[in-house]
Amino acid sequence: MIPEQPELANGSVSAAFRNTLGKVGAEKAQRVLNVLLESPFFYRDDDVDLFGLLRRRQSLFQEFFEIFFGWELYVDQQVARLIKPKTFNPQLKPSQRHVFRITGRHQYVLFILLLEFYQHQADEQNVDLDRETEVRFVLADFVEFAFKRYREELGNGMPEEAFILGEMRSLFKKLEHHRFIALAETTGVVTEEGLAAGFTREGASSVLYAMLPGLRCYRPEELNGLELLGRSHAGDNGNDKVESSDPVGNYLESEPVEEESAEVEEVES
Repeated sequence: MIPEQPELANGSVSAAFRNTLGKVGAEKAQRVLNVLLESPFFYRDDDVDLFGLLRRRQSLFQEFFEIFFGWELYVDQQVARLIKPKTFNPQLKPSQRHVFRITGRHQYVLFILLLEFYQHQADEQNVDLDRETEVRFVLADFVEFAFKRYREELGNGMPEEAFILGEMRSLFKKLEHHRFIALAETTGVVTEEGLAAGFTREGASSVLYAMLPGLRCYRPEELNGLELLGRSHAGDNGNDKVESSDPVGNYLESEPVEEESAEVEEVES
């Protein structure tokens, strides 16, 4: 339930805010708030009418979350999400927070590569990302894309293909859980033996995935190795910014950090 006139630094909630909330209606407002809190992303296709209401009253809901929680509300034509910039419970360990986390260097790299692949496929398929709800791809195409980028950066030092495929499968499980991607279709050996068979050279062509609008909230060029490790760009004096023209190469060439994990921005589960 929405609190009644909380004590705020600048006084109570403005009359204009309360009036606008009244125009939305308590039941509809409650539905919007709950949908935004129930999963990391609220997609237009989840509920076209409710998403339309959120878009029309976007400034109201942004004000609500900013005033009551200190959160940001991001909304575009296809997706809405909450951004929670601060943790208020100092006793929580990073692993105890319900956020999207990637464990291991190669899963970070594969996530960056998927962002690159997302834009590449949108261009190749002539998909307008502002209008279309998803970009579909055959898993084998991403496998080849990832192997090519690994070879470009590491040459003979590239890990075994089976290892990369295993890391890819683990990453895709997390991405499905957080609604970045969705399994669209399986055929052949994957239908018979299960999804694990798709993360092989032989089975990857039998799996079709859809990349969902939540991926648009991230840019591969903004996720270099230090950011993915959850470390600051600034040095001790706060001025030593790290520049990287190629986040994949920068990260693959860094020291091993397989036991560390990091949040790729703030996405609540």
